[in-house]
Amino acid sequence: MYRKIDFRVRPPFGNYMKMFENDQAHFARLADAFDMTVSQSQKTGSLEEFVKEMDQAEIEISVVPCRKELGVTGDDFFDLTKRYPGRFVIFPYIDPTDGEDALREIDRYRDQWDIRGVSAEPTYQPKPYKFDDPVAYPMYEKLQREGLALFVSYSAKLLPIVDPDTVRQLGTVLHDFPELNIVVGHGGWPWHLEVMAMGFNSPNIYIVPDMYGLTGAGSQDYVKSANTLMKHQMLFGTAYPILNVVDTARFYETCGIKESVLPDFFYNNAARLLKL
Repeated sequence: MYRKIDFRVRPPFGNYMKMFENDQAHFARLADAFDMTVSQSQKTGSLEEFVKEMDQAEIEISVVPCRKELGVTGDDFFDLTKRYPGRFVIFPYIDPTDGEDALREIDRYRDQWDIRGVSAEPTYQPKPYKFDDPVAYPMYEKLQREGLALFVSYSAKLLPIVDPDTVRQLGTVLHDFPELNIVVGHGGWPWHLEVMAMGFNSPNIYIVPDMYGLTGAGSQDYVKSANTLMKHQMLFGTAYPILNVVDTARFYETCGIKESVLPDFFYNNAARLLKL
């Protein structure tokens, strides 16, 4: 019914296979919590089954933000773009604490592959840093100058302690780099209202509600925002393999987002951000 770009996927491939080997109980728990099923690809870690599920959910493209904590930086994942041309967009992981090497990594990826952005997880990587740590500013400046998006994972789950100061840090980055497109994965929950306030003031911050937009506390805030102030800044994402892509797609088709807005939510906003 709606063509889709899934802006947060960790496919059964490379070091992400660790999730399929170790997190089956977690998949089952969340499927039960959200009244979903555990899909065949979640159970088996089959890439072929996953692509079939993408087709069933009418997901044309999956965006893969890489994660350093699982040993995933990006190089291996570009093989996905060869095996399934046009189906995957890779955001390689860049660690700004590597200094000049981080900037050279961005150049290397741009020279070898067609990248549209990079992934970073300041609070979740082996050597954490604050969003507004000066060590990250050269990377932000380079991304802004070269028109590359920054995908950050941001929710209470990604913090060793619950620290609301992180939302101020994120706001500082947006203020200091007003032309940098920032994509907030995991919906910014539970500080999603503050992130939405940033979106009200800037067209360059995007939210992927993924699992937090389902039935948990505050989930309707995403629906209201998608229908109004952030209709051009809200992106569909499943957080697969945490969630079943088919069930998640069907949920968002009927969750209360206006029919007139759904094409933007599911596809157009992401396509514009990715310059497709």
